[in-house]
Amino acid sequence: MRIRLASIAALILSIAPILPAAAMAADRFALVIGNAKYPDADAPLKEPINDARDIADELKRDGFTVEVGENLTGDGMRKAFERLYGHIKPGSVALIFFSGFGVQSNRQSFMIPVDAQIWTEPDVRRDGFSLETVLGEINSRGAGVKIALIDASRRNPFERRFRSFSAGLAPVIAPNGTLVMYSAALSSVISDNGGDHSLFVQELLKEIRVPDLMAEETLNRTRVGVTRASRSEQVPWISSSLAEDFSFIPGARPPGPTATLPQPPVAEPPPLPLPPRVDPPPPPPALKAEPAVIPPPDKPAQN
Repeated sequence: MRIRLASIAALILSIAPILPAAAMAADRFALVIGNAKYPDADAPLKEPINDARDIADELKRDGFTVEVGENLTGDGMRKAFERLYGHIKPGSVALIFFSGFGVQSNRQSFMIPVDAQIWTEPDVRRDGFSLETVLGEINSRGAGVKIALIDASRRNPFERRFRSFSAGLAPVIAPNGTLVMYSAALSSVISDNGGDHSLFVQELLKEIRVPDLMAEETLNRTRVGVTRASRSEQVPWISSSLAEDFSFIPGARPPGPTATLPQPPVAEPPPLPLPPRVDPPPPPPALKAEPAVIPPPDKPAQN
């Protein structure tokens, strides 16, 4: 009976690490957007749609509830963000991935919908979606971990209408508990590689699939991979204020004590026989002291 109870206890301990991961899956929400067909661009972007689909598939495997949006208009993006806000509960994880055109204005980064009409810089703030504003809304709903992966540092057809250079993206002032990654350095732009997937997403997917990595390490390894593969022509930017550990793979956690099954009882060997008792030899008889004989003193001589 004692062995059976020990086995049941060990089984409970062995499945205990699985339970938090299963519960955590319901508290992970992601909005993944790929915008490729901008009428003002010379041709559709090749990478955003494929990248968004692959990122969404990976996040689903990692326990996220995912909504995917492709070629979203301003109204479509607004409604998608509102749906994301509605899912968030205190302590949950919220992630946004955006691939498309991004524009910097007033030291903020804006995600651009496909129907944006941008001719002047104020139009950016009117039609675009501020990353800082989105993260602030997510934070106000009580999300514990907020992650933004932005692949939008591209040369775009809008900036040349009101400035003589491509300004890239601006640093983000995000609330605590936030991890942000841009596909390129601040205020820099990159060109698509002409393939089906961006270098940034290729490296990101590779590192997300590595188990037992905290999110910050996942993104740091992604940055190293992109930098090496591009020979330092593309260096992603990362900002983190995470206050708790988070891993993309459910159940991944720092090494700790592991439960082991009980060992079968081992029969104890019989006690060894005691050595025969040996009585110590009796002490030798005590010698009797003989009284000392004192000779009488010599008598004085007689005259």
